[in-house]
Amino acid sequence: MVYSLSRISIFCLLAALFFHSCTCSKESDTSIELQVARFEQDLFNIHPEEIFKKLPELKETYHTFFLSTNDEFWRNILLDSVHIRLFMHVKDSFKDISHEITAARHIFEQYKTQFDPDFHRVFIYTYISNLDYNYPVIFRDTLLFLALDLYLGEDFPAYNYLPRYLARERNRKYIPIDIALTISEELADRRALYSETLLSYMIREGIKLYTACKLLPNEKEFNFFKYSKEQWDFCVKNERNIWLYFIQNKLLYDSNTMTVKKFMDPAPFTKMGTGFDREIPGRIGRWVGYRIVCEFMKNNPGVSPKQLTEITDYQNLFSKSNYKP
Repeated sequence: MVYSLSRISIFCLLAALFFHSCTCSKESDTSIELQVARFEQDLFNIHPEEIFKKLPELKETYHTFFLSTNDEFWRNILLDSVHIRLFMHVKDSFKDISHEITAARHIFEQYKTQFDPDFHRVFIYTYISNLDYNYPVIFRDTLLFLALDLYLGEDFPAYNYLPRYLARERNRKYIPIDIALTISEELADRRALYSETLLSYMIREGIKLYTACKLLPNEKEFNFFKYSKEQWDFCVKNERNIWLYFIQNKLLYDSNTMTVKKFMDPAPFTKMGTGFDREIPGRIGRWVGYRIVCEFMKNNPGVSPKQLTEITDYQNLFSKSNYKP
């Protein structure tokens, strides 16, 4: 039987506010206190027969991981062959995570400067999720959880059943990107409403992507979209034609679920009925939404990045963007 840590992810989020109330610093300086703990190492370094004796100490350090689980659950994980193999690969691939931690520090410095001046401390926990692709990174309040088993490289055997365009995203280089994107989700945490238009989806995603770019200002834009440089260049070169496609087919105010999925969901390419479809990357709606938001910010210099995340009137943003590629 395979035992999963996926449900632990949800419990981590539920516990975050309580944890914050106990530990948040009241300092007023501009530095970030960053603490890192390798849960997967401390867990799998315990012999299964010693787990019941060692758990009290582990719970004290990593209490967030132990919500709504019993001790037998953790013993079973230590005995599970899938978790063991994942841990061995993570152990070999992530002996040193100093690069990722440095990137995370820079991200949180930007987060503090531009979005939350009272933010002073973050706790980063690495762990093994049992390939829970829905939660590569979790962030809430002062806690950040990083599932290292989701960044073992596109050729890692466990990713073989994924489509290649998704397996390529399981690259270590995307860890800082995913951290920034996850934080931007929290900053602009608004769920789509039923029968919302494609344009609203596009602009909401555009705001999140713009915010992520502000958190990682030195990162190349195309990496935030998981595009290649060639895909990005194609979009820029053909931006006007892509935009005209949406206009001519009256898609911006289409609220059909299939229309939204076609242009917003991951895909190897976007089917638009052209001879160049295979060169148009998936989720092209996010890219257009990002370009609209960039134009809005350029034409409205009085709007701060924080104020942008608070905007919910997407039609007004679109009108004020004066987006005309």
